[in-house]
Amino acid sequence: MPLTLTPVDHDDLCHGWRWIIEDEKELARKVAMVALGHHRHVASILTGIDGAVPPLRKEAAKAVTNMLTVPPGSDPWHRDGWVFQTISWIAAHRTEKGVVARAPHLVLAHKGFDGMQLRLDGTGTSVTALVVFEDKATSNPRKTVSSDVWDGIRALERGERMPELVQDATTMLEAQQRHFPQLDVDAAIATILWDEVRHYRVSITTSNTHAEDADRKRLFSGFDAVAPGDRSRRRADTMHFDALREWMEDFCAKAIEQVDL
Repeated sequence: MPLTLTPVDHDDLCHGWRWIIEDEKELARKVAMVALGHHRHVASILTGIDGAVPPLRKEAAKAVTNMLTVPPGSDPWHRDGWVFQTISWIAAHRTEKGVVARAPHLVLAHKGFDGMQLRLDGTGTSVTALVVFEDKATSNPRKTVSSDVWDGIRALERGERMPELVQDATTMLEAQQRHFPQLDVDAAIATILWDEVRHYRVSITTSNTHAEDADRKRLFSGFDAVAPGDRSRRRADTMHFDALREWMEDFCAKAIEQVDL
Protein backbone atom coordinates (compact mmCIF):
# COMPACT_ATOMS: atom_id res chain seq x y z
CA MET A 1 0.00 0.00 0.00
CA PRO A 2 1.30 3.50 -0.78
CA LEU A 3 0.23 5.00 2.56
CA THR A 4 0.62 3.99 6.19
CA LEU A 5 -1.89 5.49 8.61
CA THR A 6 -0.98 5.89 12.28
CA PRO A 7 -3.81 6.62 14.74
CA VAL A 8 -3.61 9.71 16.95
CA ASP A 9 -5.82 10.38 19.97
CA HIS A 10 -6.38 13.92 21.27
CA ASP A 11 -8.59 13.05 24.24
CA ASP A 12 -12.11 14.49 23.91
CA LEU A 13 -11.08 17.03 21.28
CA CYS A 14 -10.88 14.70 18.28
CA HIS A 15 -9.40 11.51 16.92
CA GLY A 16 -7.58 10.90 13.66
CA TRP A 17 -4.59 9.62 11.74
CA ARG A 18 -1.19 10.63 10.45
CA TRP A 19 -0.59 9.70 6.81
CA ILE A 20 2.91 8.53 5.92
CA ILE A 21 3.96 7.78 2.35
CA GLU A 22 5.48 4.32 2.00
CA ASP A 23 5.62 4.04 -1.80
CA GLU A 24 5.56 7.40 -3.57
CA LYS A 25 5.64 5.90 -7.06
CA GLU A 26 2.64 3.71 -6.31
CA LEU A 27 0.79 6.65 -4.79
CA ALA A 28 1.53 8.70 -7.92
CA ARG A 29 0.21 5.87 -10.08
CA LYS A 30 -3.07 5.78 -8.13
CA VAL A 31 -3.49 9.54 -8.32
CA ALA A 32 -2.86 9.36 -12.08
CA MET A 33 -5.49 6.61 -12.44
CA VAL A 34 -8.03 8.75 -10.58
CA ALA A 35 -7.16 11.69 -12.84
CA LEU A 36 -7.93 9.41 -15.81
CA GLY A 37 -11.40 8.80 -14.35
CA HIS A 38 -10.62 5.24 -13.21
CA HIS A 39 -11.45 5.70 -9.52
CA ARG A 40 -13.39 2.41 -9.45
CA HIS A 41 -10.27 0.53 -10.53
CA VAL A 42 -8.24 2.26 -7.78
CA ALA A 43 -10.93 1.58 -5.19
CA SER A 44 -10.93 -2.11 -6.12
CA ILE A 45 -7.16 -2.32 -5.66
CA LEU A 46 -7.39 -0.56 -2.30
CA THR A 47 -9.93 -3.11 -1.11
CA GLY A 48 -7.71 -6.00 -2.22
CA ILE A 49 -9.31 -6.80 -5.56
CA ASP A 50 -6.99 -6.84 -8.56
CA GLY A 51 -8.61 -6.16 -11.88
CA ALA A 52 -7.54 -5.58 -15.43
CA VAL A 53 -5.90 -2.20 -15.94
CA PRO A 54 -8.21 0.00 -18.05
CA PRO A 55 -6.84 0.90 -21.49
CA LEU A 56 -5.08 4.23 -21.85
CA ARG A 57 -5.67 6.55 -24.80
CA LYS A 58 -3.28 9.28 -25.86
CA GLU A 59 -6.02 11.91 -25.55
CA ALA A 60 -6.66 10.93 -21.92
CA ALA A 61 -2.95 10.90 -21.12
CA LYS A 62 -2.61 14.40 -22.56
CA ALA A 63 -5.56 15.61 -20.48
CA VAL A 64 -3.94 14.28 -17.29
CA THR A 65 -0.64 15.92 -18.19
CA ASN A 66 -2.41 19.25 -18.68
CA MET A 67 -4.34 18.83 -15.45
CA LEU A 68 -1.23 18.18 -13.37
CA THR A 69 0.97 20.83 -15.00
CA VAL A 70 0.88 24.41 -13.74
CA PRO A 71 1.48 26.93 -16.54
CA PRO A 72 4.43 29.28 -15.95
CA GLY A 73 3.45 32.20 -13.77
CA SER A 74 0.22 30.57 -12.59
CA ASP A 75 -0.80 29.67 -9.05
CA PRO A 76 -0.42 25.94 -8.14
CA TRP A 77 -3.02 26.00 -5.34
CA HIS A 78 -5.91 24.51 -7.31
CA ARG A 79 -3.79 21.68 -8.71
CA ASP A 80 -2.16 20.94 -5.35
CA GLY A 81 -5.54 21.06 -3.62
CA TRP A 82 -6.95 18.49 -6.04
CA VAL A 83 -3.93 16.20 -5.57
CA PHE A 84 -4.32 16.37 -1.79
CA GLN A 85 -8.05 15.69 -2.00
CA THR A 86 -7.30 12.62 -4.11
CA ILE A 87 -4.71 11.40 -1.60
CA SER A 88 -7.35 11.99 1.10
CA TRP A 89 -9.81 9.83 -0.83
CA ILE A 90 -7.16 7.08 -1.04
CA ALA A 91 -6.42 7.40 2.70
CA ALA A 92 -10.12 7.11 3.49
CA HIS A 93 -10.18 3.66 1.93
CA ARG A 94 -7.48 2.58 4.38
CA THR A 95 -9.49 3.38 7.52
CA GLU A 96 -13.11 3.13 6.49
CA LYS A 97 -14.48 -0.28 5.60
CA GLY A 98 -18.02 -0.96 4.50
CA VAL A 99 -18.81 2.64 3.61
CA VAL A 100 -20.19 4.35 0.55
CA ALA A 101 -17.70 6.92 -0.73
CA ARG A 102 -18.44 9.63 -3.24
CA ALA A 103 -16.28 9.47 -6.35
CA PRO A 104 -13.48 12.08 -6.49
CA HIS A 105 -14.28 15.06 -8.68
CA LEU A 106 -12.02 15.98 -11.59
CA VAL A 107 -12.44 19.77 -11.59
CA LEU A 108 -9.49 21.63 -10.06
CA ALA A 109 -11.54 24.63 -8.94
CA HIS A 110 -14.50 22.55 -7.74
CA LYS A 111 -16.65 24.50 -5.25
CA GLY A 112 -18.54 21.57 -3.75
CA PHE A 113 -17.67 19.40 -0.77
CA ASP A 114 -14.09 18.10 -0.80
CA GLY A 115 -15.31 14.57 -0.19
CA MET A 116 -18.10 12.60 1.42
CA GLN A 117 -18.79 9.17 2.88
CA LEU A 118 -21.89 7.41 4.11
CA ARG A 119 -21.55 4.89 6.90
CA LEU A 120 -24.27 2.26 6.81
CA ASP A 121 -25.39 -0.27 9.37
CA GLY A 122 -24.48 -3.95 9.03
CA THR A 123 -27.46 -4.65 6.80
CA GLY A 124 -26.72 -1.77 4.45
CA THR A 125 -30.24 -0.45 4.88
CA SER A 126 -29.83 2.63 7.09
CA VAL A 127 -27.35 5.47 7.55
CA THR A 128 -25.36 5.72 10.79
CA ALA A 129 -23.23 8.72 9.75
CA LEU A 130 -22.64 11.14 6.92
CA VAL A 131 -18.97 12.18 6.88
CA VAL A 132 -18.13 15.50 5.24
CA PHE A 133 -14.48 16.02 4.24
CA GLU A 134 -12.52 19.24 4.67
CA ASP A 135 -9.23 18.68 2.79
CA LYS A 136 -6.69 21.52 2.79
CA ALA A 137 -3.23 21.63 1.20
CA THR A 138 -1.77 24.72 2.84
CA SER A 139 1.46 26.24 4.11
CA ASN A 140 -0.42 27.87 7.00
CA PRO A 141 -2.41 25.08 8.65
CA ARG A 142 -3.54 26.79 11.86
CA LYS A 143 -4.87 29.87 10.09
CA THR A 144 -6.62 27.69 7.54
CA VAL A 145 -8.22 25.51 10.23
CA SER A 146 -9.27 28.35 12.53
CA SER A 147 -10.84 30.39 9.73
CA ASP A 148 -11.78 28.47 6.56
CA VAL A 149 -12.38 25.04 8.06
CA TRP A 150 -14.17 26.07 11.22
CA ASP A 151 -16.31 28.58 9.30
CA GLY A 152 -17.34 25.86 6.88
CA ILE A 153 -18.29 23.45 9.65
CA ARG A 154 -20.21 26.16 11.53
CA ALA A 155 -22.21 26.82 8.37
CA LEU A 156 -23.11 23.14 8.05
CA GLU A 157 -24.03 22.98 11.73
CA ARG A 158 -26.40 25.93 11.16
CA GLY A 159 -28.02 23.97 8.35
CA GLU A 160 -26.51 25.97 5.50
CA ARG A 161 -25.70 24.13 2.25
CA MET A 162 -28.21 21.50 3.30
CA PRO A 163 -29.80 21.19 -0.17
CA GLU A 164 -26.36 20.51 -1.67
CA LEU A 165 -25.57 18.01 1.08
CA VAL A 166 -28.87 16.19 0.62
CA GLN A 167 -28.47 16.09 -3.15
CA ASP A 168 -25.01 14.53 -2.97
CA ALA A 169 -26.11 12.03 -0.32
CA THR A 170 -29.20 11.10 -2.34
CA THR A 171 -27.09 10.33 -5.40
CA MET A 172 -24.81 8.11 -3.32
CA LEU A 173 -27.75 6.33 -1.69
CA GLU A 174 -29.49 5.69 -4.99
CA ALA A 175 -26.33 4.03 -6.28
CA GLN A 176 -26.15 1.93 -3.11
CA GLN A 177 -29.77 0.87 -3.57
CA ARG A 178 -28.69 -1.26 -6.53
CA HIS A 179 -26.86 -3.53 -4.07
CA PHE A 180 -29.43 -3.23 -1.25
CA PRO A 181 -32.91 -2.85 -2.81
CA GLN A 182 -34.45 -2.68 0.66
CA LEU A 183 -32.58 0.56 1.43
CA ASP A 184 -35.13 3.32 2.06
CA VAL A 185 -33.48 6.40 0.54
CA ASP A 186 -36.06 8.85 1.89
CA ALA A 187 -35.72 7.49 5.44
CA ALA A 188 -31.93 7.64 5.16
CA ILE A 189 -32.08 11.28 4.04
CA ALA A 190 -34.32 12.10 7.00
CA THR A 191 -31.69 10.59 9.29
CA ILE A 192 -28.95 12.73 7.72
CA LEU A 193 -30.82 15.90 8.69
CA TRP A 194 -30.05 15.20 12.37
CA ASP A 195 -26.91 16.96 13.63
CA GLU A 196 -25.37 13.99 15.42
CA VAL A 197 -25.35 11.94 12.23
CA ARG A 198 -23.26 14.55 10.41
CA HIS A 199 -19.59 13.90 11.08
CA TYR A 200 -16.54 15.86 9.94
CA ARG A 201 -13.16 14.68 8.67
CA VAL A 202 -10.58 17.47 8.55
CA SER A 203 -7.39 16.57 6.65
CA ILE A 204 -4.59 19.09 6.34
CA THR A 205 -0.94 19.36 5.37
CA THR A 206 1.53 20.21 8.12
CA SER A 207 5.22 20.98 8.57
CA ASN A 208 7.62 20.81 11.53
CA THR A 209 5.51 23.30 13.50
CA HIS A 210 2.87 20.61 14.11
CA ALA A 211 5.00 17.46 14.10
CA GLU A 212 4.59 16.62 17.80
CA ASP A 213 1.34 15.41 19.36
CA ALA A 214 0.91 18.48 21.58
CA ASP A 215 1.40 20.83 18.62
CA ARG A 216 -0.92 18.75 16.50
CA LYS A 217 -3.60 18.95 19.18
CA ARG A 218 -3.29 22.74 19.29
CA LEU A 219 -3.73 22.81 15.52
CA PHE A 220 -7.24 21.44 15.96
CA SER A 221 -8.12 23.48 19.03
CA GLY A 222 -11.78 24.48 18.88
CA PHE A 223 -12.98 21.44 16.92
CA ASP A 224 -15.21 20.38 19.81
CA ALA A 225 -16.81 23.82 19.89
CA VAL A 226 -17.70 24.04 16.20
CA ALA A 227 -18.90 20.40 16.03
CA PRO A 228 -20.11 19.60 19.57
CA GLY A 229 -21.23 16.21 20.74
CA ASP A 230 -19.58 12.83 20.74
CA ARG A 231 -15.90 12.75 19.73
CA SER A 232 -16.74 10.34 16.90
CA ARG A 233 -18.06 13.36 14.99
CA ARG A 234 -14.59 14.92 14.89
CA ARG A 235 -11.80 13.30 12.90
CA ALA A 236 -8.52 15.12 12.21
CA ASP A 237 -5.88 13.76 9.81
CA THR A 238 -2.50 15.23 8.91
CA MET A 239 0.19 14.68 6.29
CA HIS A 240 3.67 16.08 6.92
CA PHE A 241 5.76 17.91 4.30
CA ASP A 242 9.10 19.64 4.72
CA ALA A 243 8.40 21.75 1.61
CA LEU A 244 4.83 21.36 0.37
CA ARG A 245 4.97 23.16 -2.98
CA GLU A 246 8.25 21.58 -4.04
CA TRP A 247 6.96 18.14 -3.13
CA MET A 248 3.74 18.68 -5.08
CA GLU A 249 5.65 19.70 -8.19
CA ASP A 250 7.89 16.63 -8.02
CA PHE A 251 4.99 14.32 -7.21
CA CYS A 252 2.88 15.54 -10.11
CA ALA A 253 5.83 14.92 -12.44
CA LYS A 254 5.90 11.32 -11.16
CA ALA A 255 2.15 10.98 -11.76
CA ILE A 256 2.52 12.29 -15.31
CA GLU A 257 5.23 9.67 -15.93
CA GLN A 258 2.64 7.00 -15.15
CA VAL A 259 0.52 8.02 -18.14
CA ASP A 260 3.31 9.06 -20.50
CA LEU A 261 2.85 7.22 -23.80
